Order: sequence, then C-alpha cells, then structure tokens
Amino acid sequence: MGKEKLIPILALVVILVGGFSAIYVHATQVNKDTITINEEEYTIDQIFYMSDSRTINTSDGEKSGIALDDLMFKVGVGCPGCHEYTIKAKDGYQKTVTWDFIKNGILTEDGRTFFSEGPRAYWVRDVVEIEVK
Repeated sequence: MGKEKLIPILALVVILVGGFSAIYVHATQVNKDTITINEEEYTIDQIFYMSDSRTINTSDGEKSGIALDDLMFKVGVGCPGCHEYTIKAKDGYQKTVTWDFIKNGILTEDGRTFFSEGPRAYWVRDVVEIEVK
C-alpha cells in the first residue's frame, strides 16, 4: 500500500520541480534588441557598420562576422590588451576571456561569438553585453 501512494506523490514533485525550473529560466532571460559594449548600447546594424568583417576557422568550420578586436578599438576601449572581457548571453550564460581570445574572435549577425582557438564553451549565443573589466 505504501508504494501505491508514494509513486504518485513523487511524480507530482518531479512535475512541479520541472515547471518551476521552466518558469525560472524564462523569467531570468533578458529580452532586448541591442548589445551593450563598454557601457554603451549598439544595435547589430550599428556594430556591423562600424567594424571590419573577418572569417575564422573553428572546429565547426569557417565562420564569418565582425572582428571583436577591431570592434573594441572602434567603441573606444582604451588599452584593449589591458582588460578582460565578459561576454553575456540573454539566458544568463557568460564567459570571461582575455585579449588573446578577443583577437581571434568574431561576433556574427545573429549575435553569437566564435573563437578560432580554445574550447567551445567560450562560444556565446544571443549576446546582450560585452563587459570590459
């Protein structure tokens, strides 16, 4: 008799935890059409207008976008090699990279970063901010 009552209760707990998890992820996502770089807001069109294009080779093949190192110069980061950069996604995922990564990275039109070196964990999709530290 104990198992017959315990199994439905456990199933209900699992369903509730899953539901609350989905609500939490949805509530923490940032919805915006701009990317904040060095505390300034830019649209993707503005970013692609001001920066040079680059094609890099990744473990997934060739990727094209704007050069992140050129972008940092264009947005006015003083001494770009002296800083670290935290790239943040709209779902809260973030990675902090050094200037060596930025020099070999791109930002694509769909708001995704790729780097020619390093692990794929540093690739961030749905970028909403690049914080200069």
